[in-house]
Amino acid sequence: MRNRRVVVVGGGIAGSASALALARRGHDVVLLERSPRLGGLLVSFEVAGTPIECFYHHVFPHEHHVQSLIGELGLGPDLQWFPSSVGVFTGGRVWPFTSPLDLLRFGSIPLRDRLHTGIGALRMGRVSNWEQLDSVTARDWLTSYTGRRATEVVWEPLLRAKFGPAAGGVPAAWMWGRFQQRAGSRTKGGERLAYLRGGFRRVFDALEGELTRLGADVRVQTVADRVAVDAGRVTGVDTTAGPIEADAVLFAGQLPALARLLPVGDLDPRWSAIGGLGVLCVLVELTRAVTDVFWTNVCDPEVPFGGHIEHTNLVPTADYGGRHVVYLSRYFTADEPLAGADPGTEAERWVDALVDRFPGARRRDILAVHPFRADYAAPLVQVGHLGRIPPLRSHIAGLYVCTTAQIYPQDRGMNEGVRTGFEAADAIAEDAALAATPR
Repeated sequence: MRNRRVVVVGGGIAGSASALALARRGHDVVLLERSPRLGGLLVSFEVAGTPIECFYHHVFPHEHHVQSLIGELGLGPDLQWFPSSVGVFTGGRVWPFTSPLDLLRFGSIPLRDRLHTGIGALRMGRVSNWEQLDSVTARDWLTSYTGRRATEVVWEPLLRAKFGPAAGGVPAAWMWGRFQQRAGSRTKGGERLAYLRGGFRRVFDALEGELTRLGADVRVQTVADRVAVDAGRVTGVDTTAGPIEADAVLFAGQLPALARLLPVGDLDPRWSAIGGLGVLCVLVELTRAVTDVFWTNVCDPEVPFGGHIEHTNLVPTADYGGRHVVYLSRYFTADEPLAGADPGTEAERWVDALVDRFPGARRRDILAVHPFRADYAAPLVQVGHLGRIPPLRSHIAGLYVCTTAQIYPQDRGMNEGVRTGFEAADAIAEDAALAATPR
């Protein structure tokens, strides 16, 4: 069988994983990434000389695909597991929200509602046919299981923080996926999460090294301008560095960008049917901790950010020169004011809110503030999302699509990127073998 030349567009975790799988099979692989380094949303900078992600990432115990890849790259011993904790900020304080006992102590809703919520959460966790939840809104589903008060105090603020004005149309299937993910962090010793010593940049450095060793061509700072199609079949990719001939093209970037690479007549309507969410992350370096919780969901309308992730309540401060690291985050839709706001100005407003609203935050403890924005960080899922998901094999022969819009009901994450990247590589290899079979 003649090895195929495959161009992979997008050097995030899915594109890099698929490129590795294809190169291991002996295919001629070209991996394109527009940024100076591989990584996508796992792009890093440094705190006290240690790489750390601009947008928070970690690994759950059940996420075997990414754990396996990290092990294959020789980094397994540095994947460290830590006890995790979850909280809810409301009423001017952080309420622990990790265990059933924490729920019983959650004073922002009456005891009867707390009991209703606990029983409802158990029942929701037993739902197995998640596809039927695609046509139900998360709000209606949560209200039916946990009651109106819990939905208003806890669930609706969380949905608004993630989806903004589109929160009312979020399907229950997406929320079901979040419950399953949370359940996957629980072990006999409590909730645990993993982080790679030295940051996940090391994964991409190792991937690039292995791809180069296998003979793949990794081209950073190279932008795909057009996917070339002739008579319904892919023939290559035009880039800022010139054209590349190809037998197959795997698009592993942001789904809305795919429509810009092809003529209107070659487009699949599903490629533009799913909107996107941007994200603003403000990383704050401090001399001391703000809370004693790792992940705090912010349910206070006076606070402009929806997530307070205290990274050094998971990972030791010694890794960052004794500095404490906090991420403040909020997703946004394209039509929200945050989409056009200056990140630096918004970061100042967020830090003001952190100091004003969080009792443990003091301005004199802040050492540095770093705002990072991605205009597309996740798909905007709405009721009926299942019917809008584009297939891996597109209607154009030789064009494959592997994006975060296809991992529903799961959310963005390294594990799903590795899984779908490997699945895409399998599909390309299967089609190559079929094409080479004598008829």
